[in-house]
Amino acid sequence: MLYDVIIIGAGVTGSAVARELSRYNLNACVLEKEEDVCCGTSKANSAIVHAGFDAAEGSLMAKMNVRGNEMMGDLARDLDIPFKRNGAMVVCIHESEIGGLKTLYDRGIANGVKELRLLNREECLELEPNLSDKVAGALYAPTSGIICPFMLNIAMAENANVNGVDFFFNTKVEAFKFEEGIWKIRTNNGEYKTRYVINAAGVYADVLHNMVSANKIHITPRRGDYCLLDKEVGGHVKHTIFPQPTKL
Repeated sequence: MLYDVIIIGAGVTGSAVARELSRYNLNACVLEKEEDVCCGTSKANSAIVHAGFDAAEGSLMAKMNVRGNEMMGDLARDLDIPFKRNGAMVVCIHESEIGGLKTLYDRGIANGVKELRLLNREECLELEPNLSDKVAGALYAPTSGIICPFMLNIAMAENANVNGVDFFFNTKVEAFKFEEGIWKIRTNNGEYKTRYVINAAGVYADVLHNMVSANKIHITPRRGDYCLLDKEVGGHVKHTIFPQPTKL
């Protein structure tokens, strides 16, 4: 079968693309090397829907971050999954760090983030009484939210599948060949043909890119640490709390 579009990767990005394409009169499928959706980068997602103040001003990431944040409420309602705008606070404990918060604030305003505020110590403790008494100030982003990455990923993939998108699991891409306007994709489960390919392979997207492009790229993954509280003590914190960013 000749597909109009083949998406590589069934994480949150690939599944979102599949769902959007399912609105149109075309044949699409998703190739996923794992046994199910949400088995790669997406499964380790922090579940935070960021407000958009940290992305470089004027960048594509900033534009998509802010727009995606605005769309998330409607998407969650359409998919019937929980989404909570609990807000986020970037907290500092030294007066000398206040300038860094102002930089983030200015960047967020330039990016179009709504309702951003700079808080003093008293305002911080009013919003989060269990913060350290040493807190000096914070950047407050009420539009930030949280959503379960598994529920979001699964719901989008199921919606796409019901609308006609094929999903092929345990199918690892091994090579590409472009002939007469058609992409031939060799996998461990045979060959797939398509007019267009969308690379949504997460941290392995560079591997696929480098199979077909002379302009080689390399993705350097980053890992962060989060403190998760048991639901029994979850009430101690209402917002997502970030420390003041430091240089890598």
